[in-house]
Amino acid sequence: MTFLKNVKQQAATKTPSELERLWQRIEKHTKRNANFDIKKQILFSQFQEQVEHHEQIQAQMIAEQIIHFSKFIQRKSLTIEQRNELVDWINEDLDYLSEHPFIGELNVEEVSQVFQSYLNKYNQDTVSTIPSSELNILRNMLQQDFPGLELTDDELREITADPSLLYKHLDEQGFGEEKDDEAFSADNMHYEQDEDWDDFFDQHERFDRDEIKQQKNNSKLEKLFKGSQLNKMYKRLASKLHPDKESDLAKKAEKHELMQQLVQARKEKDGFTLLQLYISHFDDDVDFDEETKANLIPLLQNKIIELNEQHRQQKESNDQYTIVWRKFNGRSKAQIKDNFVNHLAALNNECDEIAKRLEYCTTVKSLKEELNNRIMNKRHMPMSLEAALENMFNF
Repeated sequence: MTFLKNVKQQAATKTPSELERLWQRIEKHTKRNANFDIKKQILFSQFQEQVEHHEQIQAQMIAEQIIHFSKFIQRKSLTIEQRNELVDWINEDLDYLSEHPFIGELNVEEVSQVFQSYLNKYNQDTVSTIPSSELNILRNMLQQDFPGLELTDDELREITADPSLLYKHLDEQGFGEEKDDEAFSADNMHYEQDEDWDDFFDQHERFDRDEIKQQKNNSKLEKLFKGSQLNKMYKRLASKLHPDKESDLAKKAEKHELMQQLVQARKEKDGFTLLQLYISHFDDDVDFDEETKANLIPLLQNKIIELNEQHRQQKESNDQYTIVWRKFNGRSKAQIKDNFVNHLAALNNECDEIAKRLEYCTTVKSLKEELNNRIMNKRHMPMSLEAALENMFNF
């Protein structure tokens, strides 16, 4: 039974026809959202059966490549550019694995720790050979910004290997934010503070406006809910569905779930769900007075807004089901199948390339060839407008 069959409509007036139209839209949108979730679940099951295992194999191959390449970081025959390219490559792969939702049991943190251990060892070995003359240049640069800062050669080497250690020495020697700010002009400092406060107040004001608008809307809906027959219907339902009045355990559990739905509908001023529950549990005809009919309209309009927002989240959220939906969904089963086939081919090709690379790059010489190819490819890539402007005007 639907609301349209139970509610006695009066003579042709605008309010009943509006209620009919809103109710039909809610039923349509509710069905749309439910069907969308079912389609996503079906597609995700297909992905798990056909693709997920191959995603995990690819992730494992990338992890093996990271560990293998990390062993070359300390090799002295690499040029600075080659080593930087190698480290960038490894970091790109680590970022990919960190964001990948289908890597299975792979522990990315352990892979990252292997890389960091080789990189830290290289940094420590490198800074230990920095001559005192270069350390003095660094010391003078720091003392220009922080007059009176005293650092030994060993401390400077530590900072070179890990720049974040500079803050520890600044704190130990009493250089707080006040001294740090002296390196900047008063005008710049005030300008930056003004910008920060402007941004803060703009965001805060927008948040306040949205919150006030939502509070007003909730207050309006609450008043509409309480000031109509809906409130009486809620109380009657609550009395009938209260689980404490049921002795049978199965029925008690069922009523508990229904009571939760009812309470949630009351909390969200969801007139649609309340009416559905009422029609399901009472046989009497529902004949609303004019005030209730008028009050129902904004309640049902709000329900449509919620359903549309839910549908937007169904498409835009970043849960695994939605990620798979965005990647593989198509207008037909044939197109979805092609999407799976093409993606599997790309995964298998990449795994083959990594396997060949690991087999080939066993010496510094062969790895340098691979790195040089990557460097040359980047040099021939079209430059972005931002990068071109930076080069042109030395920003």
